[in-house]
Amino acid sequence: MSTNGPSRRRIMAGALGALAGAAAAQTAQATTLPASAASSAADVSARPVTIPALREWAARSGSFRFGPSSRILVRPADSRRLRSDVRLFVDDLRALTGVACPVVVTNAAPRDGDVVLDLCARDTVLGTEGYQLAVGDSVRISARASTGVFYGTRTLLQLLRQNTTVPAGTARDWPRYAERGLMIDTARQHHSYDWFVQHIKELSYLKLNHLHWHFSDDQGWRIESEAGLQSPDFLTKDQVRSLIELAARHHITVVPEVDMPGHLGWALKAHPEFQLKDADGKAAPNKLDYSIPAARDFLREIVEEFLPLFPGPYWHMGADEFLGEAEFADYPQLEQYAKETLGASATALDGIHGLINEFNSLVRSRGKTLRVWNDTFIPGSAFPVDDNVIVEWWTDLNTPIPSTNPVAPQELVSQGYTVLNAGFYPTYAYPDYFNPPAATPRAMYENWSVHRFHGFAYTDDNGSGYPFHDLDPAEPANRGSAVHFWNDGETTTWTEEKTTESLFPRLRVMAQQTWESAPLVSTYAEFEPIARRLGSAPS
Repeated sequence: MSTNGPSRRRIMAGALGALAGAAAAQTAQATTLPASAASSAADVSARPVTIPALREWAARSGSFRFGPSSRILVRPADSRRLRSDVRLFVDDLRALTGVACPVVVTNAAPRDGDVVLDLCARDTVLGTEGYQLAVGDSVRISARASTGVFYGTRTLLQLLRQNTTVPAGTARDWPRYAERGLMIDTARQHHSYDWFVQHIKELSYLKLNHLHWHFSDDQGWRIESEAGLQSPDFLTKDQVRSLIELAARHHITVVPEVDMPGHLGWALKAHPEFQLKDADGKAAPNKLDYSIPAARDFLREIVEEFLPLFPGPYWHMGADEFLGEAEFADYPQLEQYAKETLGASATALDGIHGLINEFNSLVRSRGKTLRVWNDTFIPGSAFPVDDNVIVEWWTDLNTPIPSTNPVAPQELVSQGYTVLNAGFYPTYAYPDYFNPPAATPRAMYENWSVHRFHGFAYTDDNGSGYPFHDLDPAEPANRGSAVHFWNDGETTTWTEEKTTESLFPRLRVMAQQTWESAPLVSTYAEFEPIARRLGSAPS
């Protein structure tokens, strides 16, 4: 593979494009939900319209009317823990309705039109993100933790967007999956500070809680660097800190990714001495030779610079698309390094596992958990990656051919790993060049669930062809999923506004699928108008 060419994600996607197109006719006709969702789908009239749909709802007589006299009531015992959430809710209500609600800290009973926020819920099923909603003459949102209260306010905002009179009833609502979010690739195309502000609010409006930020790659480095690695278009560290604080207030975890030892083309422009060279001295400009001690020091310096910038619990080192098995033979120093550091039986691929474990130790020493893509998790390695590393499973096909393909998600779980469903179909999205039928929002809504992992091997919407790699729907080691937007390919005419447009339906489908309440409607054609009806986050 040319080291200056597109990623394997793009190469394999292009190779499968014709096959995907051949199945388009079948895709257009498919309207069936996965069995787990279809069995519990409810009519849209049964519950209020929200995304994601409420898990439980019991209608009652009467209604709640929001207006200029409405107030936000908070118990004195909860006021400190809910202070940030209350401020955001007041701001969002003002942006949505024009009403500036006063906040009253009191134990007094509410008046008609008031909204009460409290931490009085005792229902352990709710966890830290669930909430109870009681709608009558007033509204009460109760939870066990502030995140639950915050998500309850998101539900109420969606209801008020449709009408300031809300039908009475009670709800219990909580998510199935712990991680629900968006991965955005800004390395290949810069996205502005304002774009991130908008999408942090958008994610929280949909109860999505993870923002995976792929900010470095061959094409660019989009955050200010002490080593001067940044591209001409970048965000300053102060801007990043501001975004992280905004995300935290919206209950969103930011996961930074510096992909290594591949996808380092931009950083290695300043350090050609660390480029991987074959036995003939030919350099791979986007791959780092980790057998060089100074090159590993360079990686460590990068990680140690950026770890403190991101206070969240995770660090993503990528570790994907480095070399295929057959290619390792061109770089004998990598096998020599593996044998020197791991033992005489180690292979060159084991050396990457050793590198991952080295940085896992560094990351864990800073109180964080490492995450990687699944490319190197092939059968039979005598030197596996530490099982406390989270594996984001995106592919079941390694290139160049022949290569041993990565193990299925069930095998990873059996080996003790925690996984995230980053399956190429249908969680990946791109600018216009490659979005086949199996990767559309429609396919994601009608033919996929988070326990169904699907890499590059194509399957049509009727389930024929290559199989999904399913986990038990109740598997606790499955963290969840995210929309993965890669700005790969020709992006000279692509804009961040077009990214927003492309993400609008995908984020809404992902919110529904990862919350995994029974959907309000069974087809994407019915879901689309619901998404438009609820619109975007206030302000």
